[in-house]
Amino acid sequence: MNLPKLQSAQSWDQLRKDESFWEALRQDILPQHLYHCRWFGGKASVVQQVFFSQKLLLKSGFQHYYLLLIEVFFRESYAHNYFLPLAIAESREKLPAQAVLAEIQLADGSFYLIDAVHDSGFHAALFRKIVNHEMLMEGNNRVFFRAHQELEMEPEGFRSQLLNAEQSNSTLIIQDRYYLKIFRRLFRDKNPDFEMNEFLAQQKLFENYPKLAGLIWWEPGPGVNISLGLMQEKVPNEGDAWPWMLKEVEQYFKNGDLAGLSAIDKWPLVSPLKISKLPAALQQNPGLDFFKRIRTLAQRTAEMHLALAAVKRDRHFAPINYNGDFTVWLKNRLIYQFDARYNLLNKKLESLPENARLLAEKVLEQKDLIINFILGFDEEQLRSLRIRIHGDYHLGQILIQGHDFFILDYEGEPESTIRDRKVKQSPLKDVAGLLRSFHYAIHAVQKNQNLRSLEHQAAGQSLYQAISGVFLHSYFKIAFQQQLDIGYRKEITYLLHYFLLEKAIYELGYELNGRPDWAIIPLEGILDITDEIKRHAY
Repeated sequence: MNLPKLQSAQSWDQLRKDESFWEALRQDILPQHLYHCRWFGGKASVVQQVFFSQKLLLKSGFQHYYLLLIEVFFRESYAHNYFLPLAIAESREKLPAQAVLAEIQLADGSFYLIDAVHDSGFHAALFRKIVNHEMLMEGNNRVFFRAHQELEMEPEGFRSQLLNAEQSNSTLIIQDRYYLKIFRRLFRDKNPDFEMNEFLAQQKLFENYPKLAGLIWWEPGPGVNISLGLMQEKVPNEGDAWPWMLKEVEQYFKNGDLAGLSAIDKWPLVSPLKISKLPAALQQNPGLDFFKRIRTLAQRTAEMHLALAAVKRDRHFAPINYNGDFTVWLKNRLIYQFDARYNLLNKKLESLPENARLLAEKVLEQKDLIINFILGFDEEQLRSLRIRIHGDYHLGQILIQGHDFFILDYEGEPESTIRDRKVKQSPLKDVAGLLRSFHYAIHAVQKNQNLRSLEHQAAGQSLYQAISGVFLHSYFKIAFQQQLDIGYRKEITYLLHYFLLEKAIYELGYELNGRPDWAIIPLEGILDITDEIKRHAY
């Protein structure tokens, strides 16, 4: 790969004086480089211009780094803001291609200009500043580094590693004890993950999340807080709950007496079910231990919501009632999303596999029912409270530790704006997200192993209803006992149907754009929900 070249008569630590260098970087290099960055969210758009909103020099001993806030304008008439820290390296040998921006000739030598998250010295500088509660100040700009607990640099030396799995942010493992998440897409407000972790740490009411260790934020002016980093304790775990669930479902189909399972009656979609009332076949396979773990997961979910609903005087977290403004926002958001998905489904109909196309045609026939259900949302019929919620709750956001669960990643739905992610909603939206995740896991196994017989489908449906029922029974019990206001029985059913439909519509767009052969899963989910809507005659 031929790298672009830059030069300056200045040394690295004095480079800020050379405006022509930064102009060349801004105009000639960044517009192309951004498309190679995993965290860049504008790959489907055309970059028109890039500007530096802020440029600060971070010093750590003899090492220097530049912290850039860049504003990216797109031809489609919108803009994004990103965080790009810069470092220099003498060699590019061990660096991934996307880490290197240019080859540069400076007064103090020849170097490679790199994204500083690939530099272990930068990792150490951030951690040291968090440990020491430092502040970087220049003009009206202030960058704060704050530890939330007693931290120290370990005497045997600093160790760090950049994780490659994450897309929208950059995450470092520090001393094998902490995760330091660097936010790349920035907003002129606290990132929801930053804000929620800060709140939970202050509350001390919920234990099952990675404990807060430190925060980094930028204040470019009075009253503006731009979240840059979030450091948490590394939770010992056996991985997230998605592969665990897939393994359990695979074993279920492998061991199951399908004839017995297919004979199990179909319960309503959102009906709570005691473990003791499970049919004998399900008590044997997947077994009582599995359903007890589902019950524990429901308990942790309810405890998270209880903590988020506990404060009455903080306007960012105090529970509030439904009102007309929320209803208008919700209807407009979901109608817009459904219209986009409906048009996309029509456009891609002929290219879908036959089994998915048949389901898609059925979904298209339900257009009026779905629109009427969405527009029929009536806040005057709702008596429950809205709170801040997780917002993107699924099995991949849950870590397994023995027979327990830890909930992480409170950043919210990636497709939503920062303001939408902070809108207070019913905690049942999180519940619906997890129920959809259960549904996905079962259907993913059926798809991957080609388990398409009527017996397999009935057995999968029975398992889904059982998992959902046990989860709901435990969640409802704790919510009612601890006075978490999720509504009365009819209201709960209505809200769950609404949020299940919203989630399935969201999933449909994701699959049609990325994995059309997987669209069958949200299509089946939408049809299950519309059947329930007809049954309840909303």
